[in-house]
Amino acid sequence: EEKNKQIEQKQKELDAAVREKSTMKTEMLEMRRQLETSRREKAAAVRHARVEERKQKAAAVRHARVEERREKTIREQEKAQLEHELEEQHREKTTLQQQVQELQERLAVSRTATEEIRQMLREGDEVLSIPSRDIQLTEQKLGKGSYGEVRIAYWQGCPVAVKMLY
Repeated sequence: EEKNKQIEQKQKELDAAVREKSTMKTEMLEMRRQLETSRREKAAAVRHARVEERKQKAAAVRHARVEERREKTIREQEKAQLEHELEEQHREKTTLQQQVQELQERLAVSRTATEEIRQMLREGDEVLSIPSRDIQLTEQKLGKGSYGEVRIAYWQGCPVAVKMLY
């Protein structure tokens, strides 16, 4: 009987050890499952972080490209404006050059006329008589007297005063 009790005791201890081993095995399997789940979640979080980082980089690149296009458009508008202003200045320069040329021509004509008048006066003519076909008379009156009126006219491109007798 003592032996039976010992065998029974040993059997109980063995059963308890088997149950403990089974419990430990179950706990270990649960821990492995949790560890694997944790690894998957961590890998998913890392992938998600990488995706978000790529999205942010892509958004930054898109923003930079939009900004570059905007700046390029502004530069092109400024260039067009400057080209327009340059063209305007060129036209103004051409106009001014033409005006200078015309004034130089008028000055030359005026000098010639002045020299002709001086020559006539040196020759002793007190009254200067110019053929009417050489004078362009205007309607502008400078004055009026008892013998006639004085008007502005042009002789050889120069403004002169002409006394018209009644």
